Amino acid sequence: MEVMVALAIMAVALVAVFQVYSIGLRSAKKADDYTKAVLYARAALDEAYAIPDPSEAAGTKEMEKLYSIKTEVVLKSSSEDNKTKLYEIQVTVAWPPSGSLIIKGLRSFNESKG
Repeated sequence: MEVMVALAIMAVALVAVFQVYSIGLRSAKKADDYTKAVLYARAALDEAYAIPDPSEAAGTKEMEKLYSIKTEVVLKSSSEDNKTKLYEIQVTVAWPPSGSLIIKGLRSFNESKG
């Protein structure tokens, strides 16, 4: 009888340990997905900052067949002579099953003729 009670206690303890291990693995996977999404979003935003005219950065692309990256560029304001413009750049990264991340940035563009 004592052996059966000991085995039952050990079985309950093992189930608890495996559940904690499983939760840890899921948390690590979620953290990895989120970290990759942040890196992809930041890279897309940096790319929009690097090109001369940010309106050309708008579009959608996929990374690793898992992450969908959508870059939107909206003109927020422009000068009276229309040479200086302020753009808002929004990068949305989505991944299955329901992960999503949005970052925004502002970029000015000065069209100089010389």
